[in-house]
Amino acid sequence: MKKTYNILVTGVGAIIGYGIIESLKLANVNCKIVGVDVFEENYGKYVCDKFVQVPYTSDPEYKKVISKIIDDSKIDIIFPGIEQDLYYFIDNHHLFNAKIVLNKTELVHLSRDKWKMYEFLKGKSYSFLIPTYTGLNYKTAVDKIGLPFIIKPKSSYAAKGFHIIKNEEDFTIFADEVSESTLFQPYVGTDDEEYTISLFGDGNGGFVDSLILRRYLSKAGASEKVFTIKEDSQLEKAVKELVKIFNPQGPTNFQFRKQQEKVYLLEINPRISSACSLRAKFGYNDPLLCIQYYLEDKTYSIQDKKDGKAIRYIADKVIYE
Repeated sequence: MKKTYNILVTGVGAIIGYGIIESLKLANVNCKIVGVDVFEENYGKYVCDKFVQVPYTSDPEYKKVISKIIDDSKIDIIFPGIEQDLYYFIDNHHLFNAKIVLNKTELVHLSRDKWKMYEFLKGKSYSFLIPTYTGLNYKTAVDKIGLPFIIKPKSSYAAKGFHIIKNEEDFTIFADEVSESTLFQPYVGTDDEEYTISLFGDGNGGFVDSLILRRYLSKAGASEKVFTIKEDSQLEKAVKELVKIFNPQGPTNFQFRKQQEKVYLLEINPRISSACSLRAKFGYNDPLLCIQYYLEDKTYSIQDKKDGKAIRYIADKVIYE
């Protein structure tokens, strides 16, 4: 009989958190899933085996609450389901008696600041970067970049604070958001040329499995429509260079755009991404690989990939009382 794993998933009210739960169920892993979230009522609460409402990671009680869950439920492995939890656990993993799905510390910290990441990769002569600037105003941005250009914060996620500037009126609308922490970049490619690539890093400059999706984003910043891509030599080259630079460990997500066949890196997310459950349906299952990496001595079962497309839609979860 296969061992039953006790799994803790954080942020189960968010798309990544409940996507991890769905992917574990698709993988037919023998497990008991404890879900946690700061909000009492959320979708993930009703698809895990047990739910516990927890405080924010900034609360001094958070460590005590998580430690009690680990002890009471004999947790084997923790999946951070949102970025805030990833950052908390990368700094505090030594405080908990369980395996935690975490990438390399340097990569996690660099990914928090898009400017630092840009400067770091520029220093490594990485050739797929979008020219990036700070400290500009509308006139200097037009002179250096041209129109349209984009503005976005150094630190953000799910496209928060991202704006396309097509003229001075657009810039004026968002002028209050512009600060020393604002990045300026040319607007590259189109919505039809955006790609998300996930791979499972082995921590030594290679990776176990991967999947490329062409995608369209929802207004909330998650993948809404995706199309599988069998292979793309340019995207694969851009990713392999990053893998050699960072030696990622575990789930790692890369986002790119193309313009006139040239590939540009948008960002790196050193974690399971919001398209987790979509990928699992096409044969790439991050949570399953995590179980095999952390708990089953790297005995991987790589699945055959399916070709196709997927569309996300709003559905209802009704709980009768």
